[in-house]
Amino acid sequence: MKLKLKIGLAVFFAVGALLVTNHFRVNIHATAAMKSRDVEVLAYYRYGVDPGSIVFDIRDIGGGNSAASTIGGLIVFAEALSDRSFREVVLAWRGEPRFILSGDDFRQMGREASYENPVYTIRTLPEKLYLPDGRRAFSRWTGGVIGVLGAQMDDVNNFARQWYIADAVRRY
Repeated sequence: MKLKLKIGLAVFFAVGALLVTNHFRVNIHATAAMKSRDVEVLAYYRYGVDPGSIVFDIRDIGGGNSAASTIGGLIVFAEALSDRSFREVVLAWRGEPRFILSGDDFRQMGREASYENPVYTIRTLPEKLYLPDGRRAFSRWTGGVIGVLGAQMDDVNNFARQWYIADAVRRY
């Protein structure tokens, strides 16, 4: 067998193994979490090979979907992977990283999914996010209950808009 053919076959099988591993270890859980939410998602190890960093990549979204439903799907995904540890979870839109959630926060979100109020989880998620350059994406609010709840819900809407809504709306 010629050397080029051997190299070509080795590359083919290596890439195939990476795709299968990513699908069964990560993506299958993301697609199940978003199945009834009219969201097309692809989840994979960052760069295809880094098991400490996963990417939750929204590829497309139906017009009738809400931010709460999409974030709810992220919570279901976290619950499915709550027995595993990650360094980070990258929230992306069509391959472009938009936000980063620490692996510890992702795992905690998944572990609390069965008993924590989902509204609380959704409204406190933005304060746990970072931008790809490492800066905090949103503030942590303190003060009176009504003011904090309003500011947190504004952050949820801004988070969803920056993550995928603004770009999805432009497509329609």
